[in-house]
Amino acid sequence: MAVTVEQLEGLYRQHGPELLHYLRGRPGLSRDAEDLLHETFVQAALFRERLDESASPRAWLFAVARHVASAFHRRWWHRAAEPLDAEHVAAPVERRDDGLDAMREAIERLPPIYREPLELRLRHELSYVEIADVLSLPLSTIRSRLHHAMERLRETMQATHNGVAGRDHDET
Repeated sequence: MAVTVEQLEGLYRQHGPELLHYLRGRPGLSRDAEDLLHETFVQAALFRERLDESASPRAWLFAVARHVASAFHRRWWHRAAEPLDAEHVAAPVERRDDGLDAMREAIERLPPIYREPLELRLRHELSYVEIADVLSLPLSTIRSRLHHAMERLRETMQATHNGVAGRDHDET
């Protein structure tokens, strides 16, 4: 039985804010995030029979949002880089945590194949199974990528702690 409009509305109320946060956090999407959220639910409505087949409605919606965002990037690849708005600029803090700044920088330098599952885990608190659903990858691949991401972060942080510049890693 296909998901009803009322059930989709419930999913929107339940997961919409989290999906909007996810979309706003993707590079170059902050201005268009609300439109992309609405497009996510349009696509969810059009393909709602797939929602019945999914193990997790939340993970399925993240996957739809990811695909909508990717399609948007493909359509608008020529668009100039978007400047940061006030929402994404860190508020001044009296005491900076250099370790936290170094960790954020190390995460940003990770290859996308490691960074994306790590961000879904840390920022959006998705389970390994949900991440596998979102990225359409086997659970073993997600575990491996998260393991490698953590190894690379440990190496980088150790090198930073020892005063040695962390080595850049190629996508492998």
